[in-house]
Amino acid sequence: MTWHHFDPLWREKEHHNPEGMIALCGKHASLADGGRWTKDQLRKLKKEPYVSLDKVSEYYDYLRKDVVCMIGNVAYNVKNVLEINGERVIGFEKDSEGYSRLNLLIRNKSGNPILIMENNSWIAFSEALFDLRCSFRGKELEIISRDKETNLCIRFDDYPLEQFRNKLLECYKLSLSELKKRVKERELSLDISTIDEFIAYIGSPETVPTWTIRGHLSWANVELNINPHGITDLKKNLYFGITFVMGGKTAFGFREDSVVLGVS
Repeated sequence: MTWHHFDPLWREKEHHNPEGMIALCGKHASLADGGRWTKDQLRKLKKEPYVSLDKVSEYYDYLRKDVVCMIGNVAYNVKNVLEINGERVIGFEKDSEGYSRLNLLIRNKSGNPILIMENNSWIAFSEALFDLRCSFRGKELEIISRDKETNLCIRFDDYPLEQFRNKLLECYKLSLSELKKRVKERELSLDISTIDEFIAYIGSPETVPTWTIRGHLSWANVELNINPHGITDLKKNLYFGITFVMGGKTAFGFREDSVVLGVS
């Protein structure tokens, strides 16, 4: 989102008067800059925003063929990256051109949908929504449920290979630090070769298209905290440090009574 200054226009007077400003996504801010709406129309839009509708929908433009998904753990070429209670929460579908299209199903604690994304097209449901943020360049989407029990941030980046390796190394170090806190009786060390093996497996591309997902998910009797370095099952007090999953149907599955990692 970005602020559009319309009364007066920023080029006429630089100001931060709330009455003469409106928050718009990058696309609509560009249209407003081009004179799409009058001042009266923009004032009406402030009083009757899009988010007052039952549903808000948009299309996520980023498409790549071979993507890595980082959700505290690392998944590559996996159909269902995360499942909760047998439902796909995060996953991909290959289209006819081989592009990996993102699919999401985010529910609140009561089980009602907050956001559904099907092949990069998403719908957010205002009744279950507290806040929705889409960055100016559209790389980041953040959603918070009305009960504030669920919040999730989804980001897309094309990382140069060395930057991607450094990102994995940083996450690996954080994961190791967390594991040492939890498993004090064991001596743990960093195995950097695992990172290089993973990079070799994905073909050492010049850039690595990466979806990074972090936040807190809570519905039914499953509650997960997703950090850059791992996933914590808060109900069971279980921590899953950075793990690499390549291929298969499901990378991580969480249910009330069980946890499954890596299902082919």
